[in-house]
Amino acid sequence: MEKFWPAILEFLRARLPEASFKVWIKPLKFLGVKEKKLLIGCPNQFSLEWIRDNYLSLFEEALAFQRLSLSLDFVIQEEELPQIKQAPLPYDPTRVLGRRLSNRFTFEEFVVGDCNRLAYATCWALANQAPEHRVVYLCAGTGLGKSHLSQAVGNHLLREPRGGKICYLTAQDFTTHVVQALRQERLEDFKEKLRRGCEILMLEEVHFLAGKEFTQRELALTLDYLFDAGKIVVFTANRTPQELNKIDEGLKSRFQAGAVVRINPPDFQTRVNILKRKAQKQGVYLPEEVIQYLAQNLRGDIRQIESAVIGLVARSSLLREPITLSLAKELVQEIAPPNPRVTRDFIIDLVCKHFKVSRAELSSRARTRRIAFPRQVAMYLCRRFTDDSLEAIGKLFNRDHATVVYALNKVHQKINRPGPVKYQVEYLCREIETYLNQPQCESAPEAKKTPQREVS
Repeated sequence: MEKFWPAILEFLRARLPEASFKVWIKPLKFLGVKEKKLLIGCPNQFSLEWIRDNYLSLFEEALAFQRLSLSLDFVIQEEELPQIKQAPLPYDPTRVLGRRLSNRFTFEEFVVGDCNRLAYATCWALANQAPEHRVVYLCAGTGLGKSHLSQAVGNHLLREPRGGKICYLTAQDFTTHVVQALRQERLEDFKEKLRRGCEILMLEEVHFLAGKEFTQRELALTLDYLFDAGKIVVFTANRTPQELNKIDEGLKSRFQAGAVVRINPPDFQTRVNILKRKAQKQGVYLPEEVIQYLAQNLRGDIRQIESAVIGLVARSSLLREPITLSLAKELVQEIAPPNPRVTRDFIIDLVCKHFKVSRAELSSRARTRRIAFPRQVAMYLCRRFTDDSLEAIGKLFNRDHATVVYALNKVHQKINRPGPVKYQVEYLCREIETYLNQPQCESAPEAKKTPQREVS
């Protein structure tokens, strides 16, 4: 009789949305036949009731299709308690001090795009022990992947059997340890454990050290030792060192001892790639029009994108409907506020205010540095934040397609290395992203006082 069970499952799969099949049918177990009843095990009471209410008739059709004269009996099958097993590699409790690393956060699972390529490359080089800098400071907003990359470094290094110990702490953890050690008169023991007991220090959310002067001093002394010993240090925060408030200047200087790398919110193509990856992990297919719509309308962090995929799968299953564009629109209305659109005029006005040039000068034939550099930046921002083609952007500035390509390459080269251009472009990108993240915003924000422009 058991040989008929796969055929019954295939019958049901062909008639149900894939998401519904995975959620409700796949967990069921064939338990045998007793007194002309087909016994089917359900994982819990809710599942049993849902199957009876929604899929009983389909099961009966499947039995009739197989010419089986049986009735159905759904029962709750108690799951066996899982055996306690050693944590899967790469986690090794003897080599990790502080918090446990998540084995989900690996380089393989990180979706790379223009918004995070430099951060990924920097951390990858660090993990493969070929870094230009042994100190990395990752700054990004919530849910943009800085913790993912920092833990990916640790997980990668843990795969090396001869690697040293890793200390993974948040700034709050570090503060708590310092206070406890001070109360127990064991502060030197704690600092010695960090200095000699680990090869890699990963310290998350260092912006939470604001105002904690004693903890900042102790951290600065520990960092001096780690730097001198050539050990790897990874910091994460929600802003650059110079933007941190109530942090000692000496500690800021130490944060900047290596590579300071910003992770920007995912651009459109990266959002598309993230959606495809998350759907693949859920084992569902998203129509292309659904992917395009979600990528266009979900401009928040990566957690919001992941939540959207999970929400679509759940809705599709509960409503017994395929994943469609209308279902995606309903979901977006509930989880994301309406986003303002960034127009070419918005970008040009922002660039003009920042660099103190006029719109007429940007579209003129002038090639002086004072005009050419702001024009290149405006082209870059139009390409990044609008759906305009290269040709359309060129026409906006009375330039051809090749000139736009040259401008984009020029800006890309400059923002991929530290310097005034990188920081200015990042500032303008943040201004646009801030505008995008303000629901129902109708006008451009007022220009703020900004650093002196780079005209090289």
